[in-house]
Amino acid sequence: MEIESIGILSVATNKYINYWEDLAKSIDSSAHSNKTHVKLYIFTDQPERVNQFASTLQEITVKAFSIPSYKWPEATLYRYRIFEQFLPQIHEKILMHLDADMQVIRWFTDAIPNQLEKGIGLVSHPGYFRPKSLSKIIFYANNFPQLLGDLVMRIREGGIGSWDRNSQSSAYVPRRKRKSYVCGGTWLGRRDAFVAMVSDLSKLEKESTKAGIMPRWHDESILNKWFADHRPTLLSPAFCFDPTYPQLNGIEELIRAVDKGKIQR
Repeated sequence: MEIESIGILSVATNKYINYWEDLAKSIDSSAHSNKTHVKLYIFTDQPERVNQFASTLQEITVKAFSIPSYKWPEATLYRYRIFEQFLPQIHEKILMHLDADMQVIRWFTDAIPNQLEKGIGLVSHPGYFRPKSLSKIIFYANNFPQLLGDLVMRIREGGIGSWDRNSQSSAYVPRRKRKSYVCGGTWLGRRDAFVAMVSDLSKLEKESTKAGIMPRWHDESILNKWFADHRPTLLSPAFCFDPTYPQLNGIEELIRAVDKGKIQR
């Protein structure tokens, strides 16, 4: 997709600002080869640090919004309400969420389809993605324990994924709708569709919080509820790549999910 402008939104409080700075550097170094105007929006408890850091970037601009020092799981669970609050101040034509602990390996806008169903692209979770056709047969032939594990998962979950199974939860996905499972680390859309989706997600989160029911996997469970109900475009796990998963062999990574346990600081 040819994109005139893209706004990339991330939440980073406490130590996660370290990961976000690495993310910003990776975007800055990979964005130089394209004509897209890139602006990062960071929601953080350390706006002064962000503003100082932003002066070191060459190709992109940064806007910091101040939020409380949320810890886990609030920092991830409240993501949608945070975005909803500040989106009226964000106007790029394409908006994207990236977890702070991601790395852009190769510039990715060309890999975004020109046509996005419902104006939204959600990303197939790399851990639950499975190849298709002949590649699927080869994968299972080389990973027989995974075949057995997937059969058990299909019986237990209704599909390959980890949906919220609590029927009292606002993130509950009925078994018949458990077709594909998406990751919470990367998602994007055209601005109007993105804003509308965030409003829906924020409402689901607030309903869950008010009821005192924690979604199984927090914001990701809520996102999968929305995906199951609306069926937007499903993007490749290249947008949230993990090189340790054999099922991703042959896919050229665009954005990598960082293994935080391997990062030395």
